[in-house]
Amino acid sequence: MNEQPMNPFLAVLTTWKSYFDNYYEGLGTTYERVLLHKLFKRLDTRFGITSVLEVPSFGMTGVSGINSMWWAMHGKQVTVIDTDRERIAFIENVWKEVGLDARIMFHEDFTNLPFDKDTFDVSWNFASLWFVPELPRFASELRRITRKVIFISVPNDSGWGYRLREKYGRELPGIFLENIRPETVVQQFACEGWTLQETGLFDVPPWPDIAMKKEDLFQKIGLQKIMQLFSRLKKSKNNHQDQKSSPTIVDYYAGRAPHLEEEIMRFAILENAPNFFKRIWAHHRYFIFAPAKKGEA
Repeated sequence: MNEQPMNPFLAVLTTWKSYFDNYYEGLGTTYERVLLHKLFKRLDTRFGITSVLEVPSFGMTGVSGINSMWWAMHGKQVTVIDTDRERIAFIENVWKEVGLDARIMFHEDFTNLPFDKDTFDVSWNFASLWFVPELPRFASELRRITRKVIFISVPNDSGWGYRLREKYGRELPGIFLENIRPETVVQQFACEGWTLQETGLFDVPPWPDIAMKKEDLFQKIGLQKIMQLFSRLKKSKNNHQDQKSSPTIVDYYAGRAPHLEEEIMRFAILENAPNFFKRIWAHHRYFIFAPAKKGEA
């Protein structure tokens, strides 16, 4: 069987199935998830979230369809939308294995979401906005079905890691790079009675934004000892990470690795770096939109 070549811009397009065989995502993706959890906690505290919609849900490297498990762990009603029926079957199995509840839905038309007005407290997505072909109509739909807050996270298009890979993204059909430009995101979502409440750069780890598991990067450049800080990742006899026995984010969601977040946060030494550094090193940017209060423009 011939496998599709891995695209250096967005490897998950061809590798997503493999993560359902082995949940180990690598340090980079696990770090992203933990940083997202911190932002989710802030959103929950600020807006009092009870219902969550993630759409589109495909985009993050790693196990697809589990980005909203943190919300489910904290008692929220979660709906996840994917555009691939085969992937949905895998996603449903992971949620069942973990023991968390969510409505996993197949839906392809982002311009006509099958929900009533103000159905969800928060609608959100991560690294998936560039899969949306008609962004203005999608943004309008999210505003229609969302009561309290829209949370959007996109790759940092000013980061040097993104800039190095961007040319490969231009070669991919169905990828709309203009959707992740900060000015585009703000223009499309901060309108029709909604305002930009907050934006910032995050996911600023001590490794570059490249399409490679960070453990493999450290191995290649001879920095294996840095992984000793991540004490729960055990080394196998050949000095590579024993990925089958390492704790994964799925283990965390299932309650089998309760200290994983604490271990991962050991690497968050640059999250409070100055903005001039974040602009070139941060991997992602976030935007928080909410309905304008009376008197706000």
